[in-house]
Amino acid sequence: MAEPWTPSLEQVADHIPTRTRNASTPGDTSLLGTFTAQTEPTDEQTRRHIAAACVEVLGAVGGTVPDTPAFLAGLAGEAAALRAAADIELAYPNRNADADRFAQLDQRAKNALQRLIDAVNDAGSGPEGGLSPQWAFPDPPWYGDYPL
Repeated sequence: MAEPWTPSLEQVADHIPTRTRNASTPGDTSLLGTFTAQTEPTDEQTRRHIAAACVEVLGAVGGTVPDTPAFLAGLAGEAAALRAAADIELAYPNRNADADRFAQLDQRAKNALQRLIDAVNDAGSGPEGGLSPQWAFPDPPWYGDYPL
């Protein structure tokens, strides 16, 4: 089942618009703004990258993105869209500049994922939030650190 915050083909295409050219008509430089059966990668291949990106986002936040606060879904969708766009650039290189674009998208994806993790933890859930055990110990007495 897809998550409600799963990015659309258009959201991923916003980060890599040159990948939305129609590959079946050489010389056509118009951008479609989404992935279709005629683009490289196709819409089906892009959906697989999106699904993998969503799994990575879920793994980073402890298996679920909380419903509240509402902006967490937007952060999760953006992190997944950037991860999918970076993975597409790596998987379908056409020229050396694509490797540079991958590095930039990869860093943006990592930053977006870290913002999501921080926001989920601030909301009180996630891998560092309310599900983790919390321990507290008193300060040791003065003789507790005294060398014998």
